[in-house]
Amino acid sequence: MDIDNGGLVSDEPQIEKPRPSSKIYFFIIAIAALLATNIYYAVRYKNLGKQVEVLNSQKSQLEIEVDRIEAELDKVTKENINVASKFEKEYDAALLLIEDLRATIDASPAITQSDLLKTQQKIRELRSLVDTYSNDLKEVQKKNQQLTSEKIKLEASIDTAKKQVNSLENEKLDLEEKIKLASNLKVSVMSINAIRVRSGNRTNTESKAQRVNKLQINFTLADNTLASTGTHNIYLRITEPSGNLITEGSVFEVNNEEIQYTYMEPILFKNDGKQYTIDWYPKDYKFKKGIYTIILYTKESTMGRATINLK
Repeated sequence: MDIDNGGLVSDEPQIEKPRPSSKIYFFIIAIAALLATNIYYAVRYKNLGKQVEVLNSQKSQLEIEVDRIEAELDKVTKENINVASKFEKEYDAALLLIEDLRATIDASPAITQSDLLKTQQKIRELRSLVDTYSNDLKEVQKKNQQLTSEKIKLEASIDTAKKQVNSLENEKLDLEEKIKLASNLKVSVMSINAIRVRSGNRTNTESKAQRVNKLQINFTLADNTLASTGTHNIYLRITEPSGNLITEGSVFEVNNEEIQYTYMEPILFKNDGKQYTIDWYPKDYKFKKGIYTIILYTKESTMGRATINLK
């Protein structure tokens, strides 16, 4: 051992401290880069997961929107079923677009932004198509309702007109009936005389039935400007005291009803207020005690009646 400057000097050589190797720095840098990469991808995948989640949520919303539009299509079709057949092509086009949209959505479990945009565009087209279809149906339905309302009003007007026509027709018939009734010949004064006819055509008035062989009916007709002038057949129905009608089986028609009569004689009516006389002179009839009733008729109505009491 050597001694220098009063100190001790070792004979052994001195050892130097080792310096950090470059490999260490490399590993440190590599680890840092790996951590940075992991962080990058972690953040990236996290964001991508959120995007996928958002896209899937939007996909669900698209499915809901398609379902909603289809429900609206069915509803408006059912509400306007009477006119929907006129828009069959529009309805079929909407159904085809709905089917295409569903196929697009179902074929993309992880739908992309591009698919999303395309689908949204098709949904807008579908919405426009359904809205047009709905508006067309409603417009036709509205026109149909207007036509129905006008038809009802027209039918009501026709019904009112028919009622007015019927009312006028009834009034006309009533008036004609009144005129007809007013034009019928009516007796104003009527009397019956029991007559005994003797030889030489001498006559005198009698009251005893056994002496009577003729009834003389005298009558005056009421003034009637509506009655037709000319010849009118006057029909007599004579009822004997027992209530039996004296007849030979002859009949005439009054108001579409056939009735038997006793005797008929025509008169010439001039509406001049003259008195008419009709003689009933039966050949093989014996008059009886009691009341005889005589009713005068024309073919239109009863003219009048009178009685005579034979003793």
